[in-house]
Amino acid sequence: MILKKTLCSLAILAAFASGSAHAQSSVTLYGIVDAGIMTQNNSGTPSAGRTTSFVDAQILPSVYGMKGTEDLGDGLKAGFNLEGGFNVGNGTHNSPGVYQTQIFGREAKVTLGGEWGTVGAGLQVDPGIIASIATEPRGLTDSFSMLEYWILATVGNNTAGGGALQGGIFDQNSVTYTYTKNGLYVGLEYGFGGVAGNNSANRTESIGVSYSLAGFVASGSYAKANNANPADGGTSSQIDVFGLGYDFGNVALRGQYGEFKSNYVGGNAASDVKSWGVGVDWKTSIGNKINLSYYDAKDDGIIGGGKTTEIALLDVLALSKRTQLYGQFAIVKADANAGISSFIGGVGAYTAAVNSAGNTTNYFGFGLQHEF
Repeated sequence: MILKKTLCSLAILAAFASGSAHAQSSVTLYGIVDAGIMTQNNSGTPSAGRTTSFVDAQILPSVYGMKGTEDLGDGLKAGFNLEGGFNVGNGTHNSPGVYQTQIFGREAKVTLGGEWGTVGAGLQVDPGIIASIATEPRGLTDSFSMLEYWILATVGNNTAGGGALQGGIFDQNSVTYTYTKNGLYVGLEYGFGGVAGNNSANRTESIGVSYSLAGFVASGSYAKANNANPADGGTSSQIDVFGLGYDFGNVALRGQYGEFKSNYVGGNAASDVKSWGVGVDWKTSIGNKINLSYYDAKDDGIIGGGKTTEIALLDVLALSKRTQLYGQFAIVKADANAGISSFIGGVGAYTAAVNSAGNTTNYFGFGLQHEF
């Protein structure tokens, strides 16, 4: 009798062990801490003079998160990703817009994937901006890149708490499909507005594609967001971006053109930024890389078409695989009626317009970044 019970117990344990072998799972905690100091000779309009500040996230956002996967067998995997932002300077939440009080204000999604691709659901990074990173002159750093134009196009959508959060940067209540293989990335997104009687209100939709082969890279992005909230004028936005690049080895070239439009109800353009930029990366050594980029942007949505030009130099020194020092210098020239601003701190600091319209503003910043 005892032998039978023992054999039965062993059989049950073996069954559980066999199931575990086919359903292995893992959970990873990760994060980025980016902190530094920046000084500029003109601040605000009219200029209030020189400003020196502690700056969070000059290159990458400071974030914390956890992600995990489970092997379901037969090439099928389930997963999740939860991510929030924080301000290194004071330790507070630094997620954008309506998510500033949320623990996971940047991403909260569940996924199911296989050889055919991956389906995700929840709050997600828009595939349009993921594809755009491949050819953006500075790699969409959190300062002095086209990231600020993505933000400017949809500040209206975001402040009212609509389904469009930062217009193609983070999309809530969304479903995505992504496929990545052999240098090809394809991402599709649809965000549900959930507004009774109006299927298009608060809706988001996006497409992002990038392809790389033997040093050549190309990308294209489309992101559209609707918001029918009367408190915000019923704004909508549309972003179209295309870019090319080539990596020669120690030197890489990238160029990108984008149109970033924000409309009020009735189709009147509140902002219609057309921008192009070119950049070069130079690997001076195994652990050091210099980037030099130039941007030209014009906002046709305002009277006179405010124009902004920028040249930025960035040097990144890797101390290890996870830690790097950086220094950067930028010159931003803005017309007196320019509606385009430089944003330091990227998505988390989208309200902080820091350049001075009608002046040439010089910036110098340096910092330390660590990933874990």
